Amino acid sequence: MAMPTTDEKLAAKKTSSWIKAIWTGKSNNSTANARSFSRLRKLTIITIVSVAGTTTSLISTVYYPALVQMQEYFQTTDTAINASVAIYVFLIGFSPVIWSSFSDVYGRRPIYLISFMIAIVGSVCCAVSVNIAMFIAFRAVAALGSSSCLSLGAATIGDIFESHQRGRAFSYYMTGPLLGPALGPIIGGGLNQALGWRSIFWFVTILNSCVWLATLLFLPETRYTLKSEASASMTPPATAETDNTTEKANDQPKKRKIINPLESLGLLRNLNIALSAWFIGILFMVYYLMNVNFTRVYTVQYGFNSSLVGLFYLPCAIGNVLGGWIGGQASDRLYMKRAKNHTGPAYPEMRLGGLFFYGSITMQLLGFAAYGWCVQYNIHFSAGLVFLFFVGLALGAQNITTSTYMVDCFRDRSASVTACNNFMRYTMSGISSLVAADLGRVLMPGILYTLCGAVLFLFGGCIVYIQTKGAKKAKQRQQEELVQ
Repeated sequence: MAMPTTDEKLAAKKTSSWIKAIWTGKSNNSTANARSFSRLRKLTIITIVSVAGTTTSLISTVYYPALVQMQEYFQTTDTAINASVAIYVFLIGFSPVIWSSFSDVYGRRPIYLISFMIAIVGSVCCAVSVNIAMFIAFRAVAALGSSSCLSLGAATIGDIFESHQRGRAFSYYMTGPLLGPALGPIIGGGLNQALGWRSIFWFVTILNSCVWLATLLFLPETRYTLKSEASASMTPPATAETDNTTEKANDQPKKRKIINPLESLGLLRNLNIALSAWFIGILFMVYYLMNVNFTRVYTVQYGFNSSLVGLFYLPCAIGNVLGGWIGGQASDRLYMKRAKNHTGPAYPEMRLGGLFFYGSITMQLLGFAAYGWCVQYNIHFSAGLVFLFFVGLALGAQNITTSTYMVDCFRDRSASVTACNNFMRYTMSGISSLVAADLGRVLMPGILYTLCGAVLFLFGGCIVYIQTKGAKKAKQRQQEELVQ
């Protein structure tokens, strides 16, 4: 067998480098820092990851209007069809923990490409499902794939923006994921009525494919650049002795790092991260409890059809987006103001608190209570929608500010800390989705939603504790990082 010539080896090496550059989004000599990207390039990145996040949240609700028709087609029970909803929520909470562990080692871009390819396969199989077991199984596959952006999106934002810019960037990024759950029923209802329930999942397939293609063509790698330059700047000048040692070391086989897919959850041992995650978990637990019962309230009690009920999700969603925008920019300004007036180095807790943030917690208490009593006394349907707008406004501000703070705490592990955030968020959301109907039957709406607002108000104490103990905890965290 003839040995390859030098030219053949060079050609093979060039081909390998070309494939690697396409897959990873970088070349062998790429050293550009992601934070030095142009404004247009950063805007493109935010747009792609925001659309990816929109896809994930939209898919979670897009087939709600078709649940009855799908139950009849599969000849199954409402419990079985609801299981497809529950499994999606639980998996989009757990799966990002796994994806984030790999992205912190191998980079963001390859994980985006792999995960959304899995989501495409899952969506296609959902569209052609012939029984409920097949549908539930591939619904889980779709959740596993599309969930990656829930941690990687926030991590990508953390890669390309400085701390004082991150709040505003997060608010732009979260626009899509916050609108997705409201847009899903509107799109799904129209497709189901016009083309049948299978068309919903072909639409989802096309959407996932567009995200995958946009990632391949326009999304660069952002993870590798931050540490590579730091490492290069710390490398001592080469000497004959070090060169010889390096050559010997290169002759030894490289040891591959064993990746623990659950390593991200270890960050919950940090008290500040645990308290922040619990706060956001309770925030979304109450939000999902209201959302699950919302359709029943406006369909059964107020007598609206499914198309109009889908539109009624918009006030809360619009409030979410506005709250995120305002809260993100307010937290950036607060961070910069405190950092400027602080004599020592800035620390992440400077982002927390402020008039708008704590005011939003009170606003949420009053908004939930007012919505509940409006429903209980059958007041005009528009009154409840107005109060839900303010509930969404408060939720968006708290979510953006607290999520940004968590990324600031562990910027080098932003995907992992965001995965912890989503794990708590969607685990609590899944639990509340399962018990929402029972709680709605046991408690009157006024009492139920007043309790929801009160619970959120009490858990706001987590943020008060983190902020007041911020300087002390920041010093402890810096010492832990030095030890590691």
